Amino acid sequence: MIERTDFYSKIIVDDVEEYDYLYNNISKLTMSYPVTYYRVQENDLMRMDLVSYKVYGSAEYWWIIANVNGIEDVFHDMEVGQLLTVPNKLDIYQFYKRYSLR
Repeated sequence: MIERTDFYSKIIVDDVEEYDYLYNNISKLTMSYPVTYYRVQENDLMRMDLVSYKVYGSAEYWWIIANVNGIEDVFHDMEVGQLLTVPNKLDIYQFYKRYSLR
């Protein structure tokens, strides 16, 4: 399973290990393979996980779709009819292999 936290380094603050949210590799995703597109429907609003499930068959990639489309707030930044760029899974796997800190 690919998770966002796989791309964050960890730091020690006051003897507690935390994720360093100021530095991450998430923005380094590049798309070499053909992308697909998905048009947001009414029932997709505030449910980026459903969009991921519809296009990939898994809800786990919602944050990648949001990042690629510049969606910072998945509860408010989507509109019905909006066309989302959906990265190819091969690009996601290559991105994970190259930039995962896990």
